[in-house]
Amino acid sequence: MKNISLYLNIVLIIAVTLLYIDRFTGNGTKNEHESSELSNGVSDEVVYINIDSLLNGFDLYNELKTELIQEQQNADANLNSKSKVYQRKAMEFQQKVEKRLVTSSQAEQMQQQLLNEQQSLMQYKEQLQMQLLEKEQNMNKQIFEHVTDYLKKYNKSKQHKIILGNTMGTNVLEADAKLDITSIILKGINEDYRKSKTSASEKKTEETK
Repeated sequence: MKNISLYLNIVLIIAVTLLYIDRFTGNGTKNEHESSELSNGVSDEVVYINIDSLLNGFDLYNELKTELIQEQQNADANLNSKSKVYQRKAMEFQQKVEKRLVTSSQAEQMQQQLLNEQQSLMQYKEQLQMQLLEKEQNMNKQIFEHVTDYLKKYNKSKQHKIILGNTMGTNVLEADAKLDITSIILKGINEDYRKSKTSASEKKTEETK
């Protein structure tokens, strides 16, 4: 979960690169020598977004994160339950051997069975980890698509030359707070997502009629 902010920062850099190319290949509506301004009068040719704040306030991210956490908790509970069953069998086996309740041949068979169960348990754990990793990758993909798509739509009218992603570990060490458009982007991307979500829900309702 912690690497999602870093992932989205890379996403924004890619998105900004595309927007930068569009801006200087004549696809924009403004002359390249013109620069628009924010409401506070500061030139908005170069602006930035706080990635952590964007993620924390983005409805889609929070919904997907909640689903992922719930699935991880369910997987952990299931794995713990299976592990306890295995541990109980291992303790019972040890007690039987110590009390000489089984023959050497039976002990070998029981030991081999426990080893097989242990291997199956490890394989099950790896399977759960792969499933969670795949779900997180799908989550990242959805966030990627929504952020990049919205930035492209947003920048058609605003025509920023560069939109930077500001978070720990990036090259933006200090920036004027007046150039922070996080709240603008966050409001717009949530409205955009809610509209698409409502539209998808209405379409699904129509299909079931």
